[in-house]
Amino acid sequence: MRTSWLKLVVLCSSLHTAAHAAEGLPAHIAGTWATGASLFEGTAEQAEMYFLADGYGMMAGSASAPRRVDGVDDGKPAPRAIVGWPVTATLDGDTLQVRPLLPKGETKGAGAVIPCHREAAEPKLVCTGLDGKQIIMARRSESVPNDVAEMVDAYRKQFR
Repeated sequence: MRTSWLKLVVLCSSLHTAAHAAEGLPAHIAGTWATGASLFEGTAEQAEMYFLADGYGMMAGSASAPRRVDGVDDGKPAPRAIVGWPVTATLDGDTLQVRPLLPKGETKGAGAVIPCHREAAEPKLVCTGLDGKQIIMARRSESVPNDVAEMVDAYRKQFR
């Protein structure tokens, strides 16, 4: 899983983003989903997905924490590469389809889809990355942070 998220982040960050018609999402899907408590948690790479009720959102990922070559742990968090991009999400039956939000007319990257299934017993999304590896995200919040909602709104206006 460690390199799978980094590959996903690199691939999706290189995509130019195209508009997909976003449909509404049910309340049990909208909100914040993540692999950890934050993009900085632990030493492994982390990922987060933010979905607004209208189906627009953001996806973000962090690289794993670098290790010092001298082996010294000074107790400070190591810097990480973090990247994010706008997405649209639609519910097709029980499958949540997450796609990069692309400008009108852009076709490069239009076929990139991350399918996710919600586990009802626990509020978790089980997604399959572009490399075929499984990614498990827990629901962190029923809402999206204001700054993320503002970014999503800016992309929505720009790409409609």
